[in-house]
Amino acid sequence: MKDDDNQTKRAEDILSDDSLSENLINREIQENEFQAEELVLAGRIHRTISSNRTAFREDQKNLLDQRILDSIRRSKRNKTFVWFSSAAALLVMVGLTIFFQLQKQSDISDFASGISARSDSEFTQLMLSGKEIVQIDAQESKIAYSSNGKEVKIDAQDMINQSVDAVVTSYNTVVVPYGKRTQITLSDNSTIWLNSGSKLVYPVRFADNKREVYLDGEAIFEVAPDKNHPFHVITHDMEVKVLGTVFDLCAYPDDSTVNTVLERGSVELIYKRGSLFGAKKEKMTPGMLAIYDLADETMVQKKVNTKDYTSWKDGYLVMEKKSLGSIAKKLSRYYNVSIEIESTELAEETFSGYLDLRNSAEQVLSLISEMMDIELEQSDHLIKIRKKQTPG
Repeated sequence: MKDDDNQTKRAEDILSDDSLSENLINREIQENEFQAEELVLAGRIHRTISSNRTAFREDQKNLLDQRILDSIRRSKRNKTFVWFSSAAALLVMVGLTIFFQLQKQSDISDFASGISARSDSEFTQLMLSGKEIVQIDAQESKIAYSSNGKEVKIDAQDMINQSVDAVVTSYNTVVVPYGKRTQITLSDNSTIWLNSGSKLVYPVRFADNKREVYLDGEAIFEVAPDKNHPFHVITHDMEVKVLGTVFDLCAYPDDSTVNTVLERGSVELIYKRGSLFGAKKEKMTPGMLAIYDLADETMVQKKVNTKDYTSWKDGYLVMEKKSLGSIAKKLSRYYNVSIEIESTELAEETFSGYLDLRNSAEQVLSLISEMMDIELEQSDHLIKIRKKQTPG
């Protein structure tokens, strides 16, 4: 290929040429063979399709729009390149579609990914936008924001003032360790009950055009209605869009599923956000549980008693044929204790009953042991569960 021909290649031409696009991916294209800005643009288009973290500047987005039109015009003048030009235009359009779908959530997601907090802390941590960290000792704490986000009240006693930028969005973060819970009232009057081992990132004051928060862990949301500003809860793998409702969202990083239980109202679940053909959406109605399998990227819904999933907020758990393994995992998070089960077979055995979380972990497990053929062995911060030994 002649140098002059290379110098006239545009980004869409590079992407539509199999050998050139492969060289681009493998970083085997020499920068002096093409116009530098065309190589940069081609690279950004490819990264947009393969990653959800790429962002375009405004001038680049305008340039891409013009390139699509130019590509179509050239294809009409030269039928030899119709297929290639159309493919290139489609490639650019798909990339831009994915980019715009993801861009609205990238700010808070990027901020959340950069939050570092001690996971082994014995305190609930409130991380203010000014980098100040407030440590809360109470096992059950309450945090409430004023409508402008400047005043933060902790447990109806301590009052903290923070500066709020009128233009730039400022975020606060609450990190709840295992063994503790926190109730948060946001500036829009939405209330969130944050369960043990969870992290919530949220704006000090919501922007005029959107309300969105980021969750790792489990929380119950009672969203203040506002039809003009839907509320979005973003997790690593899924997004929940809601106008005004009550629901539980469980998205711990070490779980294999993301579970959403809708108590009242309606929500829309958005998942597979990085898909080449766009994110999938699914609506929920009250009384339903939606289970999103992270490995299979599949969503299923079923009818449930929502209290079985939201009762932890009120200090008890209702179990109906739940496996001992899943119960131990919930109790381990709630009380911040390590629970080991002797065997896989034992972990799969089921239990039904009412567990009062105002009791200690040992008392709750003792109740279970009375109804199942198991026994407990306690040592320091560890509780072992095994099959009850028969005498002799």
